[in-house]
Amino acid sequence: MRVRKPSKFTKWLTTAVVLTSVAVVAPVVTAAPASAGAYGCDGNLVYSKSVNANRSGLTGKIGTVYSYYDGTYNCSVFVKSVYVGTPTNLDLSIYKENDGTFDRDHGAFSSYAGPVEIKAPGSCVSEMLIMESPGGTLMFFGEAAPPHNCG
Repeated sequence: MRVRKPSKFTKWLTTAVVLTSVAVVAPVVTAAPASAGAYGCDGNLVYSKSVNANRSGLTGKIGTVYSYYDGTYNCSVFVKSVYVGTPTNLDLSIYKENDGTFDRDHGAFSSYAGPVEIKAPGSCVSEMLIMESPGGTLMFFGEAAPPHNCG
């Protein structure tokens, strides 16, 4: 019998289900202040993408993914543009496309999630995101940034 390796989305979905089931009892955590505009990431800004709501009939921009690269590590953050100053449940992951390894930050954040970083020279990276409103309505679920920085 051949055993199939779970896909990146299957792994991420499993993680999301676990987060959602414990989110009700998770303590409120606020984001640390940004450092030098890079939110704790080293390197140069290599990619940014506006993220629009994609769930619960909601539309419009909810934030921006910023991705930095220092020659070895990719580092990403998601900066909210809605409910800034109010803790909302966020789950941000960065994935190394060629082998599915990832780093994750999750909790209730007031301004941004991350940094998340992964050693990925020679591989594309992508970011996955879950965001809820302060009332718990799912605002975004899925790939926040397609594969990028493929070098």
